[in-house]
Amino acid sequence: PEAPPDWQGGLDITYHLGPGHTGQASGRAVRLVVNQDREVRTTYNVIGTIKGAVEPDRYVILGNHRDAWVYGGVDPSSGTAVQLELARAMGKLKMEGWRPRRTIVFGSWGAEEYGLIGAVEFVEDYIRSLQERTVAY
Repeated sequence: PEAPPDWQGGLDITYHLGPGHTGQASGRAVRLVVNQDREVRTTYNVIGTIKGAVEPDRYVILGNHRDAWVYGGVDPSSGTAVQLELARAMGKLKMEGWRPRRTIVFGSWGAEEYGLIGAVEFVEDYIRSLQERTVAY
């Protein structure tokens, strides 16, 4: 059967449900066993700032998560590499006397793969000032 309208995806095809196993496999059942330790762990956000010279109360935020699933290490690592290089270069400029016009906030978010936890917690903790002061993310 055709999938309900709210289950249709973004490709230019019609999405269908089922019928499940067919042919020689029609009498087979699948048994799935999941072995997983369920435990509460602590995660951290790493935040760095360079205070702005002209508009220190305005924020330009550069953020990226640093966790990944299994072989997905390239997911956060490419963004983290860029972010770390920007922080290094801007830090060097700052030591030479440069300051940005607005405050730059570097955010390295933890636990993104578990539900955007790090970034969401940061926003929830600072929602009012972020709404009033952030000019770019």
